[in-house]
Amino acid sequence: MFCLRHFLLLVAALCPTTASLAQNDMQVLGDAVFSPQELAEGAVVTYLIRFQNTSSDTAYQVIVRDTLDPRLDIQTFSMVGASHAYQIVLDGSNVIRWYFDDILLPDSASGGPNSIGFILFSIRLKPFLAPGQTVWNNSCATFNQTNTTCTNHAIIWIDANADQQEPEERSVSLQIVPNPNYGNFEVRPTNPTLPEPNAPVSEWWITDMNGKTVWDGYAKDVAAASVQVWLERPAPGLYLLWVKDRHRLQARQFAVVR
Repeated sequence: MFCLRHFLLLVAALCPTTASLAQNDMQVLGDAVFSPQELAEGAVVTYLIRFQNTSSDTAYQVIVRDTLDPRLDIQTFSMVGASHAYQIVLDGSNVIRWYFDDILLPDSASGGPNSIGFILFSIRLKPFLAPGQTVWNNSCATFNQTNTTCTNHAIIWIDANADQQEPEERSVSLQIVPNPNYGNFEVRPTNPTLPEPNAPVSEWWITDMNGKTVWDGYAKDVAAASVQVWLERPAPGLYLLWVKDRHRLQARQFAVVR
């Protein structure tokens, strides 16, 4: 059966950087479709929020606010990473605020990719959601307490057929060594395993913080072997490494220095 999950995975594979057209956006990393069984087992959602200073001057403070859908369990909220130092406030009413004080985020005209910041966090869906339900989430960023810009809505679907005929997955966590680097580094599994017969080929790509793809490639069995990456004359700044292994999408931040 061709279910909604397969359609979304096809779109993601064909257009991995489509969302980069937005200057301020929110994305679900990996699968955005879950079955009731996955919910009962504690399905985790990972969100990427990007915010860009599109004003005509440097932003000295950025406040990002996310009012979570009540079907997301705020008690399971966990930070994965962020582009700049921050303070976080959870006020108990499903509202999360990130305070980026003294961020000195340049405007987009003069700063280019350096005018973009991001937040990565994970959270669990509450169980017992019925097939057909959708969970919506978006965020708003306020720059210098004057200009507020909101993102699109990132949508999660509950589909009774989502877990049919899905291959068994191995849990693989990746690290970039060294980080920061000069544009050449190694991607290593933190929990390497023995090679798996007939392991699927993984897709890899690297984007700058403006969403532009600067490198792409393929590797077999990411759980068993490391991958060496060489970027050609990369500009200093922050980048994201994306790895699509089976039906899972991971993102890892790294910095390139001179």
